[in-house]
Amino acid sequence: MKRALEITLFAMMTIMLLSSNGIDKNIISEVYLNSSNVTMDDTTYLKSLIKVDSFRLQIIPPSSGVQFYKDGIVFLSMSKNEMRMSSNQISFGAVEAYYASVVDSVLGKHMIFSPLSSFLFPCEAMTFSSDYNTIYFTKIPKKNNKEKIFMAKFVPDGKSKTGLVPQEVPLDFCADNYNYSHPTLSSDENMLIFASDREGSFGGMDLYISRRTGDKWSVPENLGPLINTAGNEFFPFLDSENNLFFSSDRLPGYGGYDIFTSKFNGEGWDKPVNLSDHINTNKDDIAFTINKIDGKTAFFTRRQKSEKGDMQLFRVKLKQGVADMNLLTLSYVFDGKPVAKTSFASVTSETKVKPVEAESPKTMPVTEVVKKEKPKVSVTTPEIKKTAENVTVTKPEPEVISPKNKPVARVTTKPAPVEQKDVVIYRVQLLPSTSEKKSKEIVINDKAYKLYEYLYLGAYRYTIGEFSTLAPATALQRICRQSGHSQSFVVAFKNNTRSLDMNLFK
Repeated sequence: MKRALEITLFAMMTIMLLSSNGIDKNIISEVYLNSSNVTMDDTTYLKSLIKVDSFRLQIIPPSSGVQFYKDGIVFLSMSKNEMRMSSNQISFGAVEAYYASVVDSVLGKHMIFSPLSSFLFPCEAMTFSSDYNTIYFTKIPKKNNKEKIFMAKFVPDGKSKTGLVPQEVPLDFCADNYNYSHPTLSSDENMLIFASDREGSFGGMDLYISRRTGDKWSVPENLGPLINTAGNEFFPFLDSENNLFFSSDRLPGYGGYDIFTSKFNGEGWDKPVNLSDHINTNKDDIAFTINKIDGKTAFFTRRQKSEKGDMQLFRVKLKQGVADMNLLTLSYVFDGKPVAKTSFASVTSETKVKPVEAESPKTMPVTEVVKKEKPKVSVTTPEIKKTAENVTVTKPEPEVISPKNKPVARVTTKPAPVEQKDVVIYRVQLLPSTSEKKSKEIVINDKAYKLYEYLYLGAYRYTIGEFSTLAPATALQRICRQSGHSQSFVVAFKNNTRSLDMNLFK
């Protein structure tokens, strides 16, 4: 325990030093995880980073949890419990979906989720488009007792209110006599994962995926035996990087339903990893969801395995000191796939960047990685000395005493070469990927940006924009974050080579 805390403190001090020097936050996060030298299953490690507390909100059936929506959460509640709601807006005592901000361990201001049309369906069983104007949700149709997935859009009434207008029929692929429940939408909105007991499942409920082409969704595909078991897989959730979280009664586990995570590798999902006994218990732990905007907060529900099935909502959040540094997200903390070992030498490596070639992505030349020699750092000294980039430090020659009868040699100095001026370009880096992008551009707010790619630590890094100063790059970063790319950040390239020189960010 003491050693783990010492490791954590050392890692936190390390990333604070690196952060103050303008180092890439994604790289710092990798340094942090590897310097800890512990796995996600280590409960002591998790306790040093996250806090799990019960949250004062009653879960009302048919919901089993809540869902993040904009800067708050959506939940089902009885209107009699929402005394701050005006009686002329709602029928007193009815079940209704509400939206509220989260303040400490309680809810802030409450609002009706859909003022123009009632929403009585499970709130954890819905998923939103990036602009929050389209939702996919679960309901049981009147003429069918099987759960189906429907789509709805927020439509304005011409004044100041908007309401949900659902389609009358479910999505095409769930028109048969099976259950389709709890959809979750990928970050690019082209993949929909859900639970179903349709033909071809390995057990009770399995996780399936459907892919969108235009306005149509493909025939569902089973996520396979790596994810699904002879038991039940339920409550899927995709975070902003398409990592999958879900509940399963698979073995081994801690009892009942446990929450698992599966790392997205660019094409599919890796072997699931249990979130450890810091999250899971011998009860049913279900309906895990993360705030996609900042990745610092999550909710899940713990259900008693009894006839009553009482449910308690829990909130998971990064501890304040870790959250304030704005370096880690819960997706990093719960990452079941080991991050490639990162040394300080590789952190300060520079990588040349090349634009994406759309015509032949598979034959794209391998990105050249140029590593510069760095001075050795003694692990016994607490002080880390900083050396400015491109400065040559020359040791003074030892003084030579010549005999008195020997003439002093003349020294001829050659003229110094003319120093060429460095060219610095600023770009905005988006989420990394383990696969190459086929398109050579990306559209953000109806504007097309050329993609530039480089390979670092086994992942393709994509950047957009080209600015000679920092300010317009920072402005583009804000646009990207407001458009759904919440983890975008500014990077600098010196002479077409990625640079971590802190002076470039002042």
